[in-house]
Amino acid sequence: MYLCATKSTTCLFSFQFLAHLLICYLPLVVGVLPLLAAAAAGLNYKQQSKHWLMTGIWALSMLLGGYLLVLTYHGTAWRYTYTWLCIPPTLCCWVLRFRVDFAVATMMSLATTVSFITHLYALAYMKTARKRYFVYTGCFVSAILGFFMANDLITIFISWELIGWISYLLISFWHKQEAAAKGGTKAWLINQLGSMLLLTGILMIGSELGSFDLSVLSKVSKEVLRDSRWLTMATCCLAGGALSKSAQFPWSSWLTSAMTAPIPASALIHTATMVGAGIYLLVGLSPLLGMTTRTWIAYLGSLTAFMGAYAALTQQHMKHVLAYSTISQLGYAVMAVGVGANSVGLFHFVIHAFNKACLFLCVGNIARFLNQQQGEAVAMQYIGGLRKQLPSTFFAYLIASFSLVGVPGLAGALSKEAVLTYTWDWARHRAQDGYYLSYLVPVLGFCATFLGVVYIGRQCYLVFLGTPRGRHKMTPNVRHRTPRLMQIGMFALAICSLGFWYGLPGNIENSWLLQRLGSTSLGSSPLHITSALQQGVTVASIMIMSLGFVFLIVWQVKSSATLHLSQTKIWSDGKYWDALPRAIAWVVLYLSRRTAQFETMLFTRLIRNVSLGYIMLGNAVRWLDKKLLDGVVLLVARTPQQLGKTHRITQKGNLQYSLLWMFVGVGLLFWGIYWTTKAIPYNR
Repeated sequence: MYLCATKSTTCLFSFQFLAHLLICYLPLVVGVLPLLAAAAAGLNYKQQSKHWLMTGIWALSMLLGGYLLVLTYHGTAWRYTYTWLCIPPTLCCWVLRFRVDFAVATMMSLATTVSFITHLYALAYMKTARKRYFVYTGCFVSAILGFFMANDLITIFISWELIGWISYLLISFWHKQEAAAKGGTKAWLINQLGSMLLLTGILMIGSELGSFDLSVLSKVSKEVLRDSRWLTMATCCLAGGALSKSAQFPWSSWLTSAMTAPIPASALIHTATMVGAGIYLLVGLSPLLGMTTRTWIAYLGSLTAFMGAYAALTQQHMKHVLAYSTISQLGYAVMAVGVGANSVGLFHFVIHAFNKACLFLCVGNIARFLNQQQGEAVAMQYIGGLRKQLPSTFFAYLIASFSLVGVPGLAGALSKEAVLTYTWDWARHRAQDGYYLSYLVPVLGFCATFLGVVYIGRQCYLVFLGTPRGRHKMTPNVRHRTPRLMQIGMFALAICSLGFWYGLPGNIENSWLLQRLGSTSLGSSPLHITSALQQGVTVASIMIMSLGFVFLIVWQVKSSATLHLSQTKIWSDGKYWDALPRAIAWVVLYLSRRTAQFETMLFTRLIRNVSLGYIMLGNAVRWLDKKLLDGVVLLVARTPQQLGKTHRITQKGNLQYSLLWMFVGVGLLFWGIYWTTKAIPYNR
């Protein structure tokens, strides 16, 4: 009994210890699991066994992410600190800091959920290069989870660069196609411009405040931030870097070029991962942003929301419509962060992630049906009538589309009405101080809502309604069998787009997710919303959506079946998005040409003249060496040689020569004696 009890106690203690260890490092485990899935994708096992292993790891990641959300909802939080690099004696020390609270857990749970669903979808969708795709996505999701947990600027920048690098690999996944290679390069270069701004701001913040820890930086007084121009410039650089990753104007053109990625990768990039990094960073840096910077952020967000919606209205390809729609919807989140409603911005981004991921997966099913999985440039004017052939896709697409435009009862209505309500209240308070231009922010938001109804309704009509206009028109009543995993992915995201999961319709303040996000350090919402204002914005939003549906019906009746806007071709090309990147590229190329000319005029001539001088000097040294030094050396060498030859003549052993030299020697001797005695005076 004693041994058995001891053994049971030991097992219980080991189980409790492992459970405690798992709880302590639960966020890090969630962040590492996608890397394990990527490693499993690279194994050389049987394909079916490997897929089961990867699916199990992704499912565990999603479950632990949900458990992390439950734990943080009740107030649990984690903080980790690791010394990365330290130069003695305490000269410089870099520390990696991680923090996990409810806001961070929400983003992590969102990323793991969408990643798991898109993984299931990719198992049935991807036919070629599957190993490479699963390796890329595992590393990509792990990098974004590390970014969400980061609590200092150095760790943020490391994760930021990893996200940019792996996103380049995903965007240019079909690298043998010219469009994919150009799209990946364009996305990489524009994001590197944002990375340069971000790094500049980080270095300026560190030099001025002496710390990179966000917990310390958030406690810096507003007076210090307001009085220091360097800090103001630093926060503007940080905000510019964050806006570039979220594809806000004028950095928006890279997101439309990212359409060359596979459909599951596009669902990740456009929803819970890459574009979310910019929104989340903007929320994390909000304590450092001054009123002027916030105001400009709100203006840029509203302008991006309107321009993206109008550009989506003029597109002819499904993925391009969704790309500009993503730009527009991210503009709503930036608007909310700009007016100080951080929790509303995060809430709208979460809802948008589910909506847009569902729409992308539906587009993937349509591309698979049309056998255009690699090109995936599905032209809407050549489709039509897919409602009968793809009924499940039509149903899921309809739910996600209605949620995206904000139809009451769906999740998009809660988030969009929250954004418009907070922006209108912000503009009203600003107008009391004489800043009447602030009303431009909510007005552009309402205009984007109207255009959203039109462009998403136009897409639904061109794709699912009407008569077939493509190759599939020969079999209009034949249903296409969608793979089970693809159906699970679409309907799971469509269910997440329903509104009852997040709160009652028409009452944004009673949303549990919005309330809990507002109680965190990142989700502060200083504005107080009255019920009258909320009801007024809700009624106005419903009226604008109704006008949008009426306009769409009238447009469909009076226009052709393609609903083409030829008079707005300049918007459909999207060239206006490239205004600033093109200007920067022109400046860089101009400076490069001028530098090349300056180098040709100055440095090339200088180098040529210096070379000629060296040649002349070398010739002079060669002449001196040949004529002077070699002459002295030859003189020194030939003099002993001649003396030796002369002496050799006297040593031949000839009697006649010996007698001759003897007489010469005796003569010289007597001549020497004679002159010696003559020179000495004789004294008697």
